Amino acid sequence: MINPALEFLYGLHNRGIKLGLQNIESFLEICGNPHKEIQTIHLAGTNGKGSTASIISKILQKNGYKVGLYTSPHLIHFNERVRIDGVPISNESIIEFIEKHKQTLIDSSITFFEATTALAFEYFAKQNVDIAIIETGLGGRLDSTNVLSPIQTIITEIHYDHTHILGDSIEEITAEKCGIFKNNTPSITINSDKRVIDTIKEHASLKNSEVSFIEKEDIIAENQTPESISFHYGSQRFSLPQAGSYQTQNAILAIKTCQKNFNELTEKDIQLGLDQWCWPGRMQLMKPDFFYDVAHNRNGIGILVKDLKKIYNKKPIGVLVVKKDKINPELIEIFSKSFDRLIISTIPSKDILNKEEITNNPLLQKFEFIDNLHEAMVTIDRVEYSGGKVVFGSHYIAKDVYNFFDFSFDNGII
Repeated sequence: MINPALEFLYGLHNRGIKLGLQNIESFLEICGNPHKEIQTIHLAGTNGKGSTASIISKILQKNGYKVGLYTSPHLIHFNERVRIDGVPISNESIIEFIEKHKQTLIDSSITFFEATTALAFEYFAKQNVDIAIIETGLGGRLDSTNVLSPIQTIITEIHYDHTHILGDSIEEITAEKCGIFKNNTPSITINSDKRVIDTIKEHASLKNSEVSFIEKEDIIAENQTPESISFHYGSQRFSLPQAGSYQTQNAILAIKTCQKNFNELTEKDIQLGLDQWCWPGRMQLMKPDFFYDVAHNRNGIGILVKDLKKIYNKKPIGVLVVKKDKINPELIEIFSKSFDRLIISTIPSKDILNKEEITNNPLLQKFEFIDNLHEAMVTIDRVEYSGGKVVFGSHYIAKDVYNFFDFSFDNGII
């Protein structure tokens, strides 16, 4: 029943990516400016946006707040992008939105992401959420979500990514992310690169935005297992039911945000939310010692292999499927140094590195290649190995991975 509606929505992909706010502002005005009716927290950054947003959402949800969450991309179903209290938007609500605005969408140049963003805002306003946690799609300054007047902004870790759009230097990339700063609105960040910090300070000053800087060194991981990680920040101790040292940083961003804006929350209240948190595709344990991670850039993959090595005291083995625009000599060097065995595979997609591009690349010929992802996962799964195993590199393979491991989403955890 939803297929025609989603087919129409996906058809807007043909309009490409159009950075800028004129389109979305005009469309939202037609929609009745629903974004002005909701209280929001707005996030930008390279890595950790989705995790941080979902942790905030879960903490508040478990403490009685009605919470909207808007993230991208989705892993399996489009509905995952727009959620209230962890439950994805219904097919009926998507169809209702498209039918209501279809002619406007046809007559205008609204893109897929702009339409999806408007859908989220309208749905959250209609459902009267207490607060909505909104993740940028790309960059910040010209991102479709940047029409908000949030109660707080968050800048997660910033690294090189999307340089063809955001700029070649880390300062340019940071400046684009800082575009979400609003006048007299507080922000929080956890970056350690001096160039990033200086750029954040410069742009925050222009908006009279008070920024809290979290020092990574102050977050101490106490114990990490394949299933969890415990950590402390100052005198506060917490744990997450999912591995990944980087998640402790995302958690502290989320925790400090909740404590600042919802100061009635105790450490016990916060841990209640953390205990119920799950973020699929991020160091997700699919079966004993076999993980799935969507890490796809140098920083993300570097942290992933470092964590796996720390847990198991040896290099991991794994299967990689990656987008064409992500592969580079620096990333290949990480593969060479960090894996005891690596199989590169592919799936049918114009965006994913394909068989010819893999086998004809001299730098990739040192790795095994198996054309069928299922076969590649079977191969690694059957290896008797005392270290960690991981299939990684893309959101695009989520459906194949979850089918392989017989994992299905639950409405209460995504």
